[in-house]
Amino acid sequence: MRAIALACLPFAALVLSFAGASAAPQFPKGASALEATLIAKQTADGRAFILDEAQQEASGRFLSEEMPRNAARKFGASGSEVSEMAFLVLMQAARDSDANVSELVTGVQSADASRQDERQQSMQSDGIAGSQQAQLSTSQRVAEQAQGSTFISLLPSKEGSDPIASALTPSATPVPATTMNLQDAMDRESQIEDLLNQAMRRVTQPG
Repeated sequence: MRAIALACLPFAALVLSFAGASAAPQFPKGASALEATLIAKQTADGRAFILDEAQQEASGRFLSEEMPRNAARKFGASGSEVSEMAFLVLMQAARDSDANVSELVTGVQSADASRQDERQQSMQSDGIAGSQQAQLSTSQRVAEQAQGSTFISLLPSKEGSDPIASALTPSATPVPATTMNLQDAMDRESQIEDLLNQAMRRVTQPG
């Protein structure tokens, strides 16, 4: 189970390890060949169901061994078909969860790069401002300080808009909440891989 080993690494090391890792999830031996055999038996509706259910299980809040099996029963599967469809769902869910991790890693790296750029720009701007300030005479600095900050009128404009009311009015477009962070995505990927091993055993060793 990868989650146990990964939990011991610092967050930055986790990002670097996934950045250099292969994008392919860790399938059980023979899983890809079994998937190819089973997917050939599915109808177009069955394949669409597998893709949809896999996406939900890769990004949903809860996941258990029975979830893909119950979903397969609701779709109309029975007998050995339940185990087969559950296996196919988890195979695709493993790919989807791996893609989620890769996407979040890329986002973390991009955010970190942006912060570094901002720090460099800030340092450069501070240096330029300091140089310019050093060139000002004492009288110029006093005059600059006396000007104070530019103020914004709080009176209603000619069009009748009220800046105070506008500032207090909540935005019509809510900020979307983050549904899954990187650690959650990695935990979900590891959980799906464990469930996939169990699902494959159900298909290859029916009891």
